[in-house]
Amino acid sequence: MDSSQIQSLCERGQEELSRMRYLQAEKTLAEAEELAWNARDWDSLSRLYMPLQESRRQRRQRCGEGKIQLDFIARDAADAPDGAAIARQIEHGQILIAGWGSIQPAVNARQAIAELGLYLDIFLAAVYPMGEGRIIVIVPTANIAMPATAPMQPDVLMRQLPVHSIVLSDSELQTRTYAATMALWERLHAPFLAAAGFAPDAVQKIDAYRETIGVDYACELAHQNISNLARKIAVGEDA
Repeated sequence: MDSSQIQSLCERGQEELSRMRYLQAEKTLAEAEELAWNARDWDSLSRLYMPLQESRRQRRQRCGEGKIQLDFIARDAADAPDGAAIARQIEHGQILIAGWGSIQPAVNARQAIAELGLYLDIFLAAVYPMGEGRIIVIVPTANIAMPATAPMQPDVLMRQLPVHSIVLSDSELQTRTYAATMALWERLHAPFLAAAGFAPDAVQKIDAYRETIGVDYACELAHQNISNLARKIAVGEDA
């Protein structure tokens, strides 16, 4: 990999960041990050992660300034929320979309915001019947299988849920504040952030922190730790 290509992307990303074009800056710097990671270009990784963090911090803040609505929840098996349409409708904010035993509506919404360039955060969620009520399950990533919605005992359903899921009742989603959504993001990324610290070597730690960012793109500590670890590898320090 030609390091000049990575450097060019970094410079362009920095310029976009200085012009407050945060989504464009994130996209450009994320492309540079992918190239640098694949090339094991530690020096570039150490330098680009802080502006990448800033672009994502600004993105999260912009999303938090918009509408917070956590109740796009399927009512039954015949009700399938249109995630892309919801994203186009809201445009700006933080929302939760829960399909009936499916996160696909939320996945579709994330795809739409990436294509449209919206300051909109989407929690990946599914809803399940539970006795006379229901529960909402927020999951950390999209590449997971969800259990069926067939009637089952609560403890059976809980054992089938993806690891590190967050299980909530309707009442727990009534608070529509930036602080409440930030707490949810922290709950999602916290186990991944903690596990990364126990990885056996610096490269595996970086890989695990990248996974943490895949759960919560605005996890600042994961960005900072990658930058520090990459710098130490680049200069030959004990990481």
